[in-house]
Amino acid sequence: MEGSSFIDLRAPLRRDFTAFFLERNPFPTIGVPEDAPLITVDREKIIEQFQNVVFEALESGRSILTVMVGEYGCGKSHLLKVFRQNVNSQLLSRQNGTIAGYVKSPGEEFRDFVLAFIDDIGRDVLNGIASEMVRESLKENSNLETYVFSSELREETRRGVLSLDDILPRSRYLDFVDEVLKPKFEGLRNYDVVRAFLSLPNPEFSSLGWRWLSGANLSRSDKSRLGVTSSIQSDNAYEVFLDFMGMLKQIGITNFAILVDELEKITILHRTKRDRYQDDLRQLIDDNPGNVIFYFAIAPRQWEDLTKEPTALVRRLSGNWYILEEFDEEDTKELVQRYLHTARPDNYSGKTAKKRYPELDPSLCPFSEGSIDTIRELTKGVVSRILLLCKKSLDQLYDSKDAYDFVSSKLVQEVYTQSGQ
Repeated sequence: MEGSSFIDLRAPLRRDFTAFFLERNPFPTIGVPEDAPLITVDREKIIEQFQNVVFEALESGRSILTVMVGEYGCGKSHLLKVFRQNVNSQLLSRQNGTIAGYVKSPGEEFRDFVLAFIDDIGRDVLNGIASEMVRESLKENSNLETYVFSSELREETRRGVLSLDDILPRSRYLDFVDEVLKPKFEGLRNYDVVRAFLSLPNPEFSSLGWRWLSGANLSRSDKSRLGVTSSIQSDNAYEVFLDFMGMLKQIGITNFAILVDELEKITILHRTKRDRYQDDLRQLIDDNPGNVIFYFAIAPRQWEDLTKEPTALVRRLSGNWYILEEFDEEDTKELVQRYLHTARPDNYSGKTAKKRYPELDPSLCPFSEGSIDTIRELTKGVVSRILLLCKKSLDQLYDSKDAYDFVSSKLVQEVYTQSGQ
């Protein structure tokens, strides 16, 4: 293909930042937090507060509710993901363990909330927990010949030689689930939750089990194969969520951290939907007076709108809230330093950088101190805006090497004006 409309995508533009002691531009193109955040700046008080909430909840057994109020882009989502990551990496176990789920957006109804929570915990985590249970029960079962077909397979099962992928397709698995595992989950109202969960380790049913937990409407034949009669719908979502939590509690995961982002989304729902959703959230709080950490994030204006009407939910939320402040100059400087550090070559030396850029702080190179002040002033300390302006300024420095030696206040201002940020 030839002509003026031809766009050559075989040799993409590659900016070489090695002259600035960087292997790449470390700043994200959009200020969306990573699923596993690596960088956190100046949130020591907020993190300490979360630690205290966790300690108090685990020690007292009482549920605790907190609302984090902050402007868009100031780092609410980032912090919630940091909280989620640390809970699940340090406290998730089957011995009085704690599990955290991040709800990116409450959606339009409580069913959206339930599916977001289950999806965030994830198929791999749930499959791992279910696999542990199944493996333990197979080893402990004295009547294994009833469920596992051959004597050789039974012996290898007891010795733990074979994987579940080898064992389960050659067994009466659904009968094993009903007769051996079901009694472990007495008191649940919807046993379909358990059946879908325990189907995850079996390659024959794993996909169907996860589809059920993901809210898919299974065909009649698929429901029959899985042994379920229901699906997660608007009218049973609340019951399913309580049973999901109850199931994990009976496994040994007794504490929950429910981290809900963008609570403001419920303020724009139609009045009928909004009232029902608020009532579901209020009921969730009331039905779980112990062992749950509720953490909500919302923007300031919407927090004002929500709290104007003294609903039952608002009365529960308004007892413990705080404002997430924007970054000041020192916070902004530290944020830039930490992102730059992630892209430094292994042999980076402050002395070498000082020789080439004597006027710059080596930890900020190629940004000047003045550029950091300008970035803070123009972005008003909103984290996502800081990162985006740094990204564009560094790209512009490369593209304008003849005009600029480093990222100066003038370059930042030029980029800001051009981009209309």
